[in-house]
Amino acid sequence: LNHVREQFPPDDVLVKWHKGEEVDWPPSYDGMDDRGLPDLRFEVGQKVECRVGPDDITGWAKGVVKQLWYRESDWAEGSYAPYKVMLDDNKAEIFAPGDVDMVIRAQK
Repeated sequence: LNHVREQFPPDDVLVKWHKGEEVDWPPSYDGMDDRGLPDLRFEVGQKVECRVGPDDITGWAKGVVKQLWYRESDWAEGSYAPYKVMLDDNKAEIFAPGDVDMVIRAQK
């Protein structure tokens, strides 16, 4: 559970959001693209594994990164998923909601 908690904003940020206050989170990174989005670990065409199930061992599916900073038309303005991935087994396209190893990692 701690590894999940580490991905959430700190308590002071959550309190400010609850009060409706503006907060600079997530923190800015030195490596930003021209839209102000952080650089990502993987590139289009790179082979990855995505977490698709709860099991640490069997809950992964292999795929290929198809798009960086994916978004759907009905998402709030400025909302993005770092990656759109086409899965190898069924050619389904999914998105990775975060650029962290617990969600997406390089293929083994």
